[in-house]
Amino acid sequence: MSDRQKQFLALYRACRQKDQVGFYRMRSEEFEKARSQAIYLTAILMALTAIASLTAAKLFGPKWAAVLSVFLPALAAALTAYNSLYSFETQSKLYRDALNALGETEEIGYDAEQTAGAEAEVKIGDYVNQVEWIFRKEQSQWGQLIGENKRNLDGGG
Repeated sequence: MSDRQKQFLALYRACRQKDQVGFYRMRSEEFEKARSQAIYLTAILMALTAIASLTAAKLFGPKWAAVLSVFLPALAAALTAYNSLYSFETQSKLYRDALNALGETEEIGYDAEQTAGAEAEVKIGDYVNQVEWIFRKEQSQWGQLIGENKRNLDGGG
């Protein structure tokens, strides 16, 4: 492998692939955290609803408990709708899948690094094409996600 090929491969890995890997990892973690927070908060709201309902039912308890037993489930439903609308789980999975696919391309890059001459050029091309294909595939998934969310909002499930 020539010095120029080595420089290109190092630059491409650092500035294109590894940079994107960091972005995918950050976004995946962010959406997974948002999803977990929404689930836990919904569970807490439902538990508080049960407590408020029991308090309100006990000999016509305080009015605040009755109000909370109506308000908290509505809040939990709104939070669940928010979680579904933003598709936190799906977005996290999209980024995780792209991240995993990029991890698999590392072997192609290392293989290219070990070869010489014209064969190195072909392997570098294969590596770059594979990485770029993963990026295009990740981008194309967003159109599908938007269409899916639109169908869900329109009630078309």
